[in-house]
Amino acid sequence: MTKFFLGIAIVAFTSFCGYFLAKKFRQRKLFFAQFWEFNERFLSEIAYYRRPLREFIFKYSYKDEFAFLLEEYVVFLKERFMDDRMFLDNPAFSFLKQEEKGVVSDYFLMLGKGDSASQKGYFTAVKETLKKLQTESEIACKRYGDLYIKLGFLCGLLILILIV
Repeated sequence: MTKFFLGIAIVAFTSFCGYFLAKKFRQRKLFFAQFWEFNERFLSEIAYYRRPLREFIFKYSYKDEFAFLLEEYVVFLKERFMDDRMFLDNPAFSFLKQEEKGVVSDYFLMLGKGDSASQKGYFTAVKETLKKLQTESEIACKRYGDLYIKLGFLCGLLILILIV
């Protein structure tokens, strides 16, 4: 009976480890989905409302790392250190690849700079890149997220078989 409960505990633990290891794929998926949504909202904001940037950022609610990114961006806008400091060096954004950090950094360096026509042109051009990143992150999450959970479960079963 002890082996049975130990086996269940081992399988549950290794499955949880697989779920924990898949976290970065879920973070990337949520981040880029919100980023694409932010860009769409910003494009309509440029075309119609034209509210101040800080007011626009806080108009909508976002979750997790993207909300943190926007808060950091507003702090850097307030301090005027945007060109001097890289706000994506924070460990909270470790799930992003280096090239993705470059895209995000370039995006926020251009945010609020220039007239509405040039911003509309730039952010419309970036729209395709963001959609590509969103699609890639969804595919990777679906593929590798499930894979890590299944590998954790199978690893637990392997340990269970070795114990029995």
